Formats: sequence, structure tokens, C-alpha cells
Amino acid sequence: MLNSIVETEPRVIATGYLLALLFAGSAFVWGQLFKRKAVEKTFLTLSEEPRARWNSIPELLVIVLTVFMLSLSLMLRFLKTSSEEQPPVSLNSLVQHIFFNISLSLIMAFALVSNERPWSGIGMRLNHLREQLRLGVYGFLAAVVPMTISMFATLPFRGAENQHSLLKQLMESPDVATVSIIAVTAVIAAPLFEELLYRVILQGWLSTIFPASVAIPLVAALFASVHGWRDGLALFPLALILGYVFHRQHSYLSVVVIHALFNATMLTLQLLTPTPT
Repeated sequence: MLNSIVETEPRVIATGYLLALLFAGSAFVWGQLFKRKAVEKTFLTLSEEPRARWNSIPELLVIVLTVFMLSLSLMLRFLKTSSEEQPPVSLNSLVQHIFFNISLSLIMAFALVSNERPWSGIGMRLNHLREQLRLGVYGFLAAVVPMTISMFATLPFRGAENQHSLLKQLMESPDVATVSIIAVTAVIAAPLFEELLYRVILQGWLSTIFPASVAIPLVAALFASVHGWRDGLALFPLALILGYVFHRQHSYLSVVVIHALFNATMLTLQLLTPTPT
């Protein structure tokens, strides 16, 4: 029976191996985290890098723009009916979306350092790159178990009709051009743009007003809500981990890596899903 499964649907076996590796990595990371907490009383050390104070004119303008864009996204999300199906998106609109996100990210980032503030003030550090990357991989693996639990818990509320438009496009046209453009959108453009908005700007600003115990879940709830209540319930644990990692280590690169690895995993699992015949 196993041989017949391998011969007829090798993607099922590949999915099993991928999930096994992810769960093994997640178990290892959580083991290391609890060992660290038992000795040092914390999962991550708090970075001593100086942080932006969010009181200059360029910073305030960026905050206003961020709040406006996120409020608009949230409003548009709530205006949709619960049964409204997300249509597939065209490749041209995806390419435009990529250029818009990356261009706006660069403009906002340069605006934040226009008054000669170091890039490290907004978490964009060039030192200890290997450690930042490693933290990103570990943060992603730590998110695997809580994300899996939340996704299974929300399965009764989610179906093919309300699947993300990018995943629908991937299933309908799994050709090289489509896969490449969707991969760039989800794995590069979206993490760079969204982590700048949510973690660097919004959480960075709110952390100067509220304690981290308030700012992190507040931003996580907004991040989840913008993705819709179905996907949002599943994404909330990931958003909390992203917020915690950024608060403790103040590393934009780390949270971008966590976000990118999560999106890449979702795309890979979608590509490995057997196509109905």
C-alpha cells in the first residue's frame, strides 16, 4: 500500500517529510528555549541598541501614513461580506504590487533616517548578521507548533471558497512564471513591507506609549484582523512571536526572515497539495 502511495502521489510523501522536519526543528528550538529560560529567566535577551523615539517630524509623518494605510486595509476587510470569495489576481497586478511595496518601504525607511539617525535605531542593523538570520530561523521554527494548533482549530471556519487569492492563483496556474512572481510577492515583498509597517513603525511607536505587554498583542491583533478573521485567528500566534522577537532583539532582519519562511512554507505546502482530477 505504501508503494502505491509513493508511485501515485509522491507529493504526499514529500509533504510528510517536510512536516516531520519542521516539527522536529520546532521541538528542538522549544527545548533550547525552555533550558535558557530555566537558567536566565527569559527566552531572549533584551537588545541594548538605541531605539527611535518617534518624536521627529519625519517619524510622525511616517506614523500617520502607516496608521492611515492600516486603517484603510482594516476598513476594506470589514466591508467584505463573510461569504465573499477572494478572486485570483492577475500577474500584472502582482508585479505592480511588488514594485509598490518595495518602493514605499524604501521611501519610508529613508524618511526615518533622514535626520542622520543610524539605521540601527529602527532595527535595521548590519552587525551580527549571522545571529540575526539564526534568530529568524529559530523564531520561525518556534512558531510551527502554535501555528499548527491554531490552524487546525480554525479549519472548520476555513474552506477553498475563502482561501487566500495568491494560493488560489497558485493552484489554478502552477506554471513557472506564476510560481516565480507569487514567490517574490509572498516571500520577499510582503515580509519586507509588512514587518516595516507593523513591527518597526507601529510597534516601535506604540512601545514608547505602552509597555511591551500591551503593544505586542495590540499590533498582533491588528495584523491578524487585516488578514480576515478566519486567517487572522490562525495567524495570531505567529504575530505574537514576531512582536516578541522584534521587541527583545530589535532586529528587522530577524522578523522578515520569520515572516518569509512562514510564507515560503505555506506556498510549498500548497504546491505539494495533490491537484483534484
